[in-house]
Amino acid sequence: MRLPKRTSRGSSFFLVRTSAWLLLGLCCWGGNLPLGHGHWKDDVDYTRLATMLGSALPLGGGVPIAMVEAPNVASQYFPDINSVEFSAMTDPLMTVVTFTDGSGGQANGFSNHATNLVAGQFFGNTGSVVLGANAVTVYEAGSYLNNVLHTPSGPLPETQNFRVQNFSWVGSYDNTPLDPPTATELGNDVKALRRLDSLIDRDNITAVVGLNNGITAMPRLLAQSYNSIAVGRFDGLHSTGLTDIADYGPGRSKPEIVINQLTTSSATASVSSMATFLHSVVTGTDAAQNEVVKATLLAGATKNEFTSWSRTTTQPLDNTFGAGEGNIYNSYLITQGGQFAGSNSPSTPVGSHGWDYQTISTGAANELKYNFHIPAGSTAQEFSIILAWNVAVQTPFNTQTLSNLDIKFTNSLDQIIDQSISTVDNVEHIYLTNLAAGDYTLTVSNNSITSRDFGLAWRTATLFDNFSADFDEDGDVDGRDFLTWQRGYGKLLGAAHGEGDADGDGDVDTDDVLLFQAQYLPVLNTPAVLAVAVPEPGTLALLTGGMCFYVLGRSRSRTCRRT
Repeated sequence: MRLPKRTSRGSSFFLVRTSAWLLLGLCCWGGNLPLGHGHWKDDVDYTRLATMLGSALPLGGGVPIAMVEAPNVASQYFPDINSVEFSAMTDPLMTVVTFTDGSGGQANGFSNHATNLVAGQFFGNTGSVVLGANAVTVYEAGSYLNNVLHTPSGPLPETQNFRVQNFSWVGSYDNTPLDPPTATELGNDVKALRRLDSLIDRDNITAVVGLNNGITAMPRLLAQSYNSIAVGRFDGLHSTGLTDIADYGPGRSKPEIVINQLTTSSATASVSSMATFLHSVVTGTDAAQNEVVKATLLAGATKNEFTSWSRTTTQPLDNTFGAGEGNIYNSYLITQGGQFAGSNSPSTPVGSHGWDYQTISTGAANELKYNFHIPAGSTAQEFSIILAWNVAVQTPFNTQTLSNLDIKFTNSLDQIIDQSISTVDNVEHIYLTNLAAGDYTLTVSNNSITSRDFGLAWRTATLFDNFSADFDEDGDVDGRDFLTWQRGYGKLLGAAHGEGDADGDGDVDTDDVLLFQAQYLPVLNTPAVLAVAVPEPGTLALLTGGMCFYVLGRSRSRTCRRT
């Protein structure tokens, strides 16, 4: 939907808000219909994470956040502050969400789009993954461009003291959208992109921007920025392909990530919610860098939902699905894995999940390396790594410089297994499946003439080649092994086999008790097992049976969605 043009400083600006009625037409037209916002938290494994963490689940409070909203009619851009989603009644802390109008009190009524498709998914008490996020600043999109970014030729962008900003709209400075843009109009779009990327880099903001609904041309604002995270839909019904602005990095894949939502507006808000969650759990300056958070979100994304997902050594992301479907469980584990500093000659392996933030100088002598170890008797079902860095914009916003960073993954014989060496993107991505046991090295190199800081994140999903619930390794699976699993239940990272990890994925969860059940039940009637003091049969049946129904129910739900 194209809104009336907004004039400021002699420049006309058109906003296009991703709209529900347009989406519904496209969904009826064809494609795989997504489940909708009621299921998105299940799909990103937030429900699984909440089950594992219980009362220790972070609520995402205390992170400064903002949303920039395009009005549906004149000056209506504010969420409905009286919505139950933002009330103390539904809040786990019994606190209302407080709203600040960053555009100086221009709001004239409430926007359904802002309330239901954006704010509810971003920080709502039931619709988001940050139930304790209770303070937000709201900007009107035109005001943000004019008075914060000062596009096209004002002073430096205003300082933004937020960690996450959401932009669920697309737009252009094109006065005549049915005709090709003039040089001035295209130039203003580029200036807005440069100013946004400069602000992201300077103020350390995780900016999440939306694509348009439907198989449409790549929008110029704000999806073609470098330093933001562009978001699409799980069904692929969004603008896809490569960036196409000649003066601002053509040939880059968009989106970076997708979410199972009915609109790109809601999908964008969901990723903003996930980013806020991550900002609330990390500690230290390095972990809160926007490059690290971006890398963590993308490295946590999953691909098995998409049979057509692909990447190459020179194109790090898929043109339709980016890095894949966001997964907050995987990304949370990356944050908990901790920081591992790369060096030119590392001596010990990094953890299965982890991250780093460093500045890399140029030249082979300054390459940063990270050792990985897949234990004998195990296979890495997935190995995912993302390198992310920001483009540097030079004032007065006429040029930008993209550092050329690369990654390569080698085995113990220094043979290249895979590499990501794009010359146009500011992300690199390696994704491998069925990686055999052994020792490997990841190398980050800088082929530019200047130093650059970067965020790096990885996850390694391993499984034993042979599953075993014999945790004490005494030759049988009995009550003692069940007690071992019970004591270890809830450990999310680094769990050993002797702590209750039956499948070798590094955690102790319901998958492991199902393996115990499968290996325990066939020998229940043997005298050797009956002689062991085991938990009360009724308790064991209720526990394993209940968890079985939980896991099988969850699996059926995901299978139906992905078919």
